[in-house]
Amino acid sequence: MFFCGLDVGTTGVKAVVFDEKGNETSGAYRSYAIQVAPDGTRLLRGQEIWDRTREVLAEAASKTEGIDTICADSFGEAFVSLDAQDAIICDPMLFTDRWGEKQYFEAERKTSAEEIARICGLPLSPSYSLSKILYLQEEHPLIYGKTKKILLIQDFINFMLCGEAAVDYASASRSMFFDVRECTWSGELMEKFGLDRRHYSAPVPIGTLLGSLRKDLAGELGIGENVKVVAGGHDQPVNAIGAGNRKGCAVNSMGTSECITPITGAMLPEDFIARKGIPSEPFLKKGEFCCLAYNQTSGLLVQWFVGTFSNGEDLPFALFDNSIPPNPTRIMVQPYLMGSGTPYMDSGARLAITGIDYGVTKFDMYRAVLEGLCLDQRLNVSVLREEGVFVDHLIAVGGGSKSRAWLGIKADILQIPVSVLRVREAGALGCAVLSAAATGVYRNTEEAVLNMSHIKETVEPNPAYAAFYREKFELYRSLHEHVKEESAFAVGRKAI
Repeated sequence: MFFCGLDVGTTGVKAVVFDEKGNETSGAYRSYAIQVAPDGTRLLRGQEIWDRTREVLAEAASKTEGIDTICADSFGEAFVSLDAQDAIICDPMLFTDRWGEKQYFEAERKTSAEEIARICGLPLSPSYSLSKILYLQEEHPLIYGKTKKILLIQDFINFMLCGEAAVDYASASRSMFFDVRECTWSGELMEKFGLDRRHYSAPVPIGTLLGSLRKDLAGELGIGENVKVVAGGHDQPVNAIGAGNRKGCAVNSMGTSECITPITGAMLPEDFIARKGIPSEPFLKKGEFCCLAYNQTSGLLVQWFVGTFSNGEDLPFALFDNSIPPNPTRIMVQPYLMGSGTPYMDSGARLAITGIDYGVTKFDMYRAVLEGLCLDQRLNVSVLREEGVFVDHLIAVGGGSKSRAWLGIKADILQIPVSVLRVREAGALGCAVLSAAATGVYRNTEEAVLNMSHIKETVEPNPAYAAFYREKFELYRSLHEHVKEESAFAVGRKAI
């Protein structure tokens, strides 16, 4: 059998087809444009996401022997609103923008950080779906009045593929009104926030077989009949599945943002979620959880640095990777362009660089930026360790995992092995693993992982750097407090 994994991201969509052993047989990619509103906020076009998705499915299908299943993962929080005729009437608003901040602060008075952590497994934040839905209610009541379905992105793709509106537990949890213990929409929170349960799809476990591809769509795409549609999920847990869900390992997704996703079994303590901002998200089944520790501008920072210090030339990332000094730097970097992720959750945090003297080159600074990003992940790993969540081995996936320099620095700073997969697209592979289990090719997800997810190589830490990076990390832990007022000044607000 052949399994098509769809990875629906914020800037484009990939379709990758795998066989039963996890070998890639074909693939396709299309980007789509981020629209900028007059006030500077950004959104995507739901129709463009769907159009590009159809294109990659058709291309991937044309380059392989066939497709038996389709399964999608996607970024969280954003949603599409449909009217009674299933036409799109509200496009996806990006979680990084300030849509609904006013409505969020009004809603915040109706609840508490402890309640949201207890019910939703999330820290209080305006980035989740709730604030955008409340914004739609208040600022666009005519559109909200016509709304019949509010579908999260992965949910929307499922619906367009097979006509079944069903959302996986992990994606639903990104709404901030989903009960992660009971795996159902929270009636308590919906009542508080004035939400209509009829707008939302039935929650299902990740890997649920939803139905068959619509016949008209199968004909249009040239895929053939009897293609099964399987529920994927939020991209980070699906990445973890594709990376093998190995004991003691955690997937490290290195894209525009960077996320470490350990599998925790039980839900993290509520006070820890509220204080450190690390979400506890449903995983494969009810009662099983993963958690997300992240820097939201990791790859974006690397991209910005290379673009800024290329002197107008089109210099490849490989030139910077190949030109950095071999030894650690004494330059300290706070690696945040547009706010920090966990554990600070400081939206005002900004990039800070200290320790530069006259002899420093752009390649020294580039290495220091990579060190800053890795120190930030060491901070998250140390915070998780305090709660008994141990990360002893990273499986790096995504665009950043192509940088051998970055992987080596990461291994040295964390002093743990860092591996890469034979297949780079862990999200699409995770979707294929789910499909193989859902269709009975393998008895369960664990057996599918053993046969389909394979490590290509492992970068071991250099123990000679352990003491140096231990000292640098202790200094890094205090850096955020030292530069907090300067960051607040840069964004025009007072430090808290």
